[in-house]
Amino acid sequence: MRSYLGLFFIAALFSLLVTPAVRTLGHWLQAYGQADDGREQPHIPRLGGLAILVAALAAWGVLLFVPNDVRARFLSEWRTMAVLMAPGTLVLLLGVYDDLMGAPPWQKLIIETLAAGMVWWVGFRIVHLPIFGYGIHSLFLSLAITVFWIVAMTNSFNLIDGLDGLAAGIAFFVTLSVFAVSLIQGNHFGCILAITLAGALLGFLRFNFSPATIFLGDTGSLFLGFVLATLAIHTSQKSSTLLAIVVPFAAFGLPVFDTSLTVVRRFLSGRPLFVGDHDHIHHRLLQRLSPPAAALVLYALTALFSFGSLLIIHSTGNLVALVAVLAGVSSWFLTSRLHYEELSELKVHVSRALHSQRRVLANQILIRKVSGQLKEPQLDLEESWQVLVKALEALDFDSVTCQLSGWQNGSTPFLAPWSRPGESENGDRWTVSIPLRAGGKALGQLQLRRTLGKEHLIFHFSSLLDTLIPAFGKQVKRCYDSEEANFAVMYAVERQLAFQHSVLANGQKG
Repeated sequence: MRSYLGLFFIAALFSLLVTPAVRTLGHWLQAYGQADDGREQPHIPRLGGLAILVAALAAWGVLLFVPNDVRARFLSEWRTMAVLMAPGTLVLLLGVYDDLMGAPPWQKLIIETLAAGMVWWVGFRIVHLPIFGYGIHSLFLSLAITVFWIVAMTNSFNLIDGLDGLAAGIAFFVTLSVFAVSLIQGNHFGCILAITLAGALLGFLRFNFSPATIFLGDTGSLFLGFVLATLAIHTSQKSSTLLAIVVPFAAFGLPVFDTSLTVVRRFLSGRPLFVGDHDHIHHRLLQRLSPPAAALVLYALTALFSFGSLLIIHSTGNLVALVAVLAGVSSWFLTSRLHYEELSELKVHVSRALHSQRRVLANQILIRKVSGQLKEPQLDLEESWQVLVKALEALDFDSVTCQLSGWQNGSTPFLAPWSRPGESENGDRWTVSIPLRAGGKALGQLQLRRTLGKEHLIFHFSSLLDTLIPAFGKQVKRCYDSEEANFAVMYAVERQLAFQHSVLANGQKG
């Protein structure tokens, strides 16, 4: 244990020494970043991930010259370390390119997927579902889940890196959690990698915490997310029980929660998933807290997730359930206090759907039944009008008016307007006008009115337009055709009578 502590402090010391040099390099390369929350910043260089990698490598270099048990374990695991650091370095170089030149999302996604595939190929694989514990026997499914996990966690750290010291601090607590699990399991590779990264991150936080003089940049956030996601897979592979498999993944609670929340928000609001916004958890906290206070709050949440994950290792089912419930309650409380408009609207929508679905179904059935009644040929226009009025009254409209026009010989029928008893004509209302047409000819107009401020309509308005009103329109058309036919008959009779009268008059003259 003392050797691990020594490695931790050596990595922290190297990070303290190397970070200023990387900061100077960032100034020289003009690798400057902008704060995601819109605050004005002086020129602050990115490339902070380089300092963490160099500090870790330097600490391992010192370890090689110190004979002890940790050195022997490191030498026995150097191939595993090289296999992991090769794709990790590829992701870090991707971050360097993005910090200097800028890389579109699709390019980053391709490189991240390639690096994750390399990790799977060399043996870092998810072979059990962390939550359910089911074994994964399909190589393709294992590849898909492994790549998804690594790419998702890589980008989750990138997404959460929007506040001074936030991503580095979260990574620090995650590495401590993974170190503790690895130590309990006797996983020496996990211990060495996790404790070294923890020391490097602690030293880096001296310059990255608010007010930051250097940012992690994509160089650091992508690298850390990738390495820690892969380390979680390696730690779970060394576990023999379901609960121990869950632990390293549970430590990622806050990044997973923020990323999931981001995906849900953007999906609900119809925004592209890969276009950034200023609505992450840390952005919302900045509306109420100072940057250091917001970072400390999120540190505390990460520490709680990490502590909760450690409680799972040798826990009973009751304690695991308690940890899960507390995590769920904490997540719900956090999102409710942050007042996300998308989630508030979703809550209203779901609540409304649950409470009104039965009424919606009843009203939809009513519309379908009344439409069937209106299709009965024995109904005349007045009877059809009364059926329609009763249906619209049941659907909570306040007044209905039907104005027919364009009929032959002034034979336009009159349909008495209906208003709900007690409704004032001077109140604030909304009105919808629906034309009644037949064969391209306008036969009239139906007007529906409803008082503003009443409960939402509990039916699909499209059903009214597509089913109920057309059924009434057919009755109007039938009446119109009947009147037109009567008019034609009357006109023909008048012409015949006029002709006969003319013949008789000419005969009398002859």
